[in-house]
Amino acid sequence: MKADLHLHTCASDGTWRPETLIKNLIQTGIGIFAVTDHDSVENIPAVSDLAEKNRLHYIRGVEVSTTENGRIFHILGYNIDPENSALNKILMLNRNNLEERNLKSIIKLREMGYPVLPDEFLLYKNNPERGGWKALNYAIDKGVCQTYRDFFQLFGDRKIGMNIDGCATPGAAIAAIKEAGGIPVLAHPGSSIYGDNPPEVISMAVEMGVEGVECFHPENNAETTEYSVGFCKRNDLYITGGSDCHGTFVKERWLGKPDVRMGQLSLWDF
Repeated sequence: MKADLHLHTCASDGTWRPETLIKNLIQTGIGIFAVTDHDSVENIPAVSDLAEKNRLHYIRGVEVSTTENGRIFHILGYNIDPENSALNKILMLNRNNLEERNLKSIIKLREMGYPVLPDEFLLYKNNPERGGWKALNYAIDKGVCQTYRDFFQLFGDRKIGMNIDGCATPGAAIAAIKEAGGIPVLAHPGSSIYGDNPPEVISMAVEMGVEGVECFHPENNAETTEYSVGFCKRNDLYITGGSDCHGTFVKERWLGKPDVRMGQLSLWDF
C-alpha cells in the first residue's frame, strides 16, 4: 500500500481544502495518509470524515515548530488527540508567535524602503487557499516579491525571515504530543533548516524524546535515508515517510514523492 504521512492543507500553509486533498489522494493511489499541518489541528475533523467515507486509512497528525538555543526542530505528532489541552496550548503559543513574526517582517520591509504599510497589513485579509502565510501573500500583492523564496531573499539573511524564536521548545512539544496520546517523530532530518549534519540532528532529537524519524522525505538524500533507516532499526524507533506536499504552494513537492510503501515503514498500532 502506498503511504504519505506528511501532508499540509489550507489550515496551515498548504493550498488544498480537505475535499481537494482526498480527491488527489484517491487519484494518486495512496491508501494511508496523515495530515500534519503546521501548528494546527483545524482540519482534522473534516479530513477524518472524508477519509472514512472514502475508505482511506487516516492518521491524525500535526507538525510542531520548535526552537532551542537558536536551533530549529520540526516535530511531527501522530495519533494525537486534537482536543488535548496541553497540545493545544503549545499550538496556540506557536500560532501567536507566527502572527508576531508576520508583523515584524512587514515592519522590517518598511524600514528597508519597500512599499508596505504595517497598519494596512493588519487589516489585510489573507486567503488561506493561496498557501504560505499572511506576510508573504501581502508582500506578493504589493509587488514586493513573487515567491516564498523571493520573500526570504528580501532580507539578505534568511535567518531574519526564518527566525522562530519564541516558539515552543522541542522538549515541551514532545511532552505535549505524548500527553495527547501521540507519537513524536523528527521531521525531514536532511532539511537545510537543521544545517548539514543529519546524524547529529537525529541524535539530538532522540535525546529530547522523539520516538521515530521521517526517513523518507524529498529533502533527505540517499545517504541520509540509508543512515536514518539503519539508525531507527538499531534503536527500535519508528520509521515514517512522506512528501511534505503543500498542494500547489511548493511545486517541487507532490503527493507520493518519494514513493513510500507500507513495507518500508515501521509504525505503531493504529
